[in-house]
Amino acid sequence: MMTVASPGVSLCHFDQESPGKLAAQLSDALTITVHRVSALPDGNDPCIVVMNKQDHREMAAIEQIRLKQPGRSLMLLMPRLSVPALRWALSHSVTQAYSYPLSALEATELKLQLNEHYHCPSVMQRHTHDKLRQVLDLIEHTFDRPLTLNQLATEVGISHSRLSHLFRKELGIKFSHYLICRRLEAAPALLHEEGLTVAAIAYRLSFSTPSHFCRAFKAHFGLTPSEYKQGAKSGQYSNSYRRYLECRQPQSLRHGIALASLA
Repeated sequence: MMTVASPGVSLCHFDQESPGKLAAQLSDALTITVHRVSALPDGNDPCIVVMNKQDHREMAAIEQIRLKQPGRSLMLLMPRLSVPALRWALSHSVTQAYSYPLSALEATELKLQLNEHYHCPSVMQRHTHDKLRQVLDLIEHTFDRPLTLNQLATEVGISHSRLSHLFRKELGIKFSHYLICRRLEAAPALLHEEGLTVAAIAYRLSFSTPSHFCRAFKAHFGLTPSEYKQGAKSGQYSNSYRRYLECRQPQSLRHGIALASLA
């Protein structure tokens, strides 16, 4: 049997200490070469950069890598994933971003991303994670229609209890909260449209009643739809909505997302 060589990957770091634990975590699927960011040679192999402080100095160094090697696949491991950080990464053509340290599932995702021949040892875990991605994609395309957990679970072939567990464990948010927040994300643009009443928007986004929509809007945005429509500034987001933003679009940010989806 012919053995397929593991793809080469450059692993770059800012710390004095080499990320040996991470290199070992990836070594069953990738041939890792470790470099200091300041000493990264030119090359065509994918480059994984481990951020530490995630400050201006590190961001500037990554910008220099992208400037000097615009065609190189660049992935970031960030200690603090956030929508602003991901938008910054998108603006510098970063391929993907993952939370750091990597969990076992995140490491598997990264290895599968970089090595198409890698055999995932936890097939069932990968399978259920794919089911969650399918559900998130369905929500993304049908959030303005009536949806239930049971309906989505049946559509992708998973039990409703397992799907509920995946939302809480992998995204850190209940399914019902995620769905409401996705609908609310679309609400401000609709409130700016002429001729659309608050009631019409509520029904367009599949809220059960206009009062349900108004209560949810107030709870998550800190002001009523009417106040927003009249030009009032948004209040502070709820904890649930902030958590939703962290895992948004359309796959979980905690497990790496294609950054183009934030465009």
